[in-house]
Amino acid sequence: MLKKLGQCFGLASMILVMSYGDLLGGGWDVRMHVPVALRAIVWAQLTDILLLGLLLFAVLWPLSRTRLYPWVKLLLAILTPPCLIYITRSQIELPLTDGVLLTIAMVWAAFVLTLLLAFKNLYSRLMRLGDFVGAFFGVFCVCSVLQLLWIPHWKPGPQEHTPGTQGRQTAWATTPQPPRVHPRMVWILFDELSFDQVYGDRAAGLALPNFDALRNQSTVYTDVQPIGDRTARILPSLITGRVITDYEYTFHNHFLIHTRGMHGFTRMDPSEGVFSDAQKYGWRTAVVGWYNPYCTYLAGTIDDCYWADEDRLDGPMALDASFWGNVWSPLKQTALQLTFPRLADENICTYGVRQRYKTYMDLRQHAFQVLRTDQADFLFLHLPVPHSPNIWNRRRGSYTQQCGSSYLDSLALADRELGQILTLLKSSPRWKDTTLIVEGDHSWRIYLWKGQPAWTAEDAYASRSGFDPRPAVIVHHAGQTRGEIHSTPWSLLNVHALVEQVLHGGTGD
Repeated sequence: MLKKLGQCFGLASMILVMSYGDLLGGGWDVRMHVPVALRAIVWAQLTDILLLGLLLFAVLWPLSRTRLYPWVKLLLAILTPPCLIYITRSQIELPLTDGVLLTIAMVWAAFVLTLLLAFKNLYSRLMRLGDFVGAFFGVFCVCSVLQLLWIPHWKPGPQEHTPGTQGRQTAWATTPQPPRVHPRMVWILFDELSFDQVYGDRAAGLALPNFDALRNQSTVYTDVQPIGDRTARILPSLITGRVITDYEYTFHNHFLIHTRGMHGFTRMDPSEGVFSDAQKYGWRTAVVGWYNPYCTYLAGTIDDCYWADEDRLDGPMALDASFWGNVWSPLKQTALQLTFPRLADENICTYGVRQRYKTYMDLRQHAFQVLRTDQADFLFLHLPVPHSPNIWNRRRGSYTQQCGSSYLDSLALADRELGQILTLLKSSPRWKDTTLIVEGDHSWRIYLWKGQPAWTAEDAYASRSGFDPRPAVIVHHAGQTRGEIHSTPWSLLNVHALVEQVLHGGTGD
C-alpha cells in the first residue's frame, strides 16, 4: 500500500509540475519578480499535490485488488507518457505541435499493444519498468515537497519606500522645492516597444498620434542595437552601464550579476548606477516600475520608489488570489489541458489578462501620482505595455479583461498613456528644462509569443515580415522643437551614457 501511495503522490507531482516547477531549487527567479511572500502559493501547491495524490490512490488502490487491474496498468502505460509530455511541452526545446504530440501518442500506444500481443516477456519488463518509474516519481515528489517547504522562510525586500524613509528628507508633497541648479529628466520604458511597429513598418490601420507628435520634437534612433532580450538583464545593464549577461537572486534578496569578461558573480552595487550619481548631484530620484525589484536592489539611491507585479505565476495562480482559489485553479487547468485543450488555452490566457490588468492599473495609479506631484527631478517609469498579455481593445477604446487583443492593441494603449504623460509634463513650468527618454528594453519578441494562447490572427498579420530586433528609442532634449533622425547603428547601452550626460549638466546630445 505504501508503495502504491508513493507512486500516486509521485504521479500527482509530475502532473502538476508546471504549476510549481519554478519554485524548485529555491525559486530565485520567481522570488525576484514578486513583491510579497510566497507562503500562500506554496501551501496551495502542496495542497494540490496532496489532493490529487489522494484522488489517484483512492481510485487505483481498490482497483489493484481486482481482476481489472492489469487492464488499468495497460491504460496507464499507454496514457501516462504522452500526457506528461503534453503537460511539460513548453519546457521541451522541440517543436511539439498538436499533430506531433498526437503522432507520438499513437506510435507509443501501438508499441505497447504490440508488446502485449506479440512479445509478452518484453511487455512484462515494460510493466516492471513502469513500476520503477513510478517509484522514481515518488522520490521526485519528496524532493519537490522539501524544496517547497523552504520557500515560506523567504522574506521579500521592500515593495515601496517614500521620501523620508531613506533619511534624506520629509514628504515631497509638503516640502517646498529647493532652488534648482540642474534640469529635469523623465525616463519612460514601455516594455517590448518595437521600433519597427512604432515607426519603421507600422501595421495598416494602427494610429499612434502621440508617438508621431513626439517624433516631431525629438530625436529618433532608427538603428538601435539590442543588448539582450530579457528585461531582468537589460534594465540593470542600462542603470549600471555594463552589459549583464547573467544574474541570480539570493535567498537574502541580493542581486548577483555576471558581466562580459567577468569570472563568477558579484553583487550589484547600486552606488555605481545612474540613480546614485543623480543623488550626488542633488537630484530627487523616483522610480515606479514593473517586474524588477527596484526598491530592493537600488535601495538607498531612490528617494521615492514603488514596484509591483501581480501577474499570474507559471500556473494559474496569483499573489492576490485566495488560498482556495490558488488550490482550485491549477487542478481545473490541468483537467482542461487533458480533456479540452482549446478551452484550457483560453482559460490560462484570460487569467493572465486579468492579472496583468490589475498590475497595470496599480502601476499606472502610482506613476501618475508621482507625475502630478512634480517633485521628482529624475523620474523613471517602467510600464508593462505593450508586453503580452494584452489588456486594451483599441477598436472599443477601452480596457479588456478577456483574451483576444493583440500587440497592436497594446501599442495603442502605450500611445494613449504617452499622450497623458506628455500632457502632465507639459503642464509643468519645468517642461522647458526637461529631457524625456522614451524607449523599449527590447523589441517585440514574436519568437517567444507565437504559438502561445494569447497569440492572435492580428499578431500573425503584423509579424508577417518576421522579427525585427530594434527596440524603439526616442529622446526629447530639453528645449528641442524639431525632429531629428539618428540613422547610424547605436547600442541601446548608450542610453546609460545619455542619462549620465544630462546628470552631469549636459544636454544629452
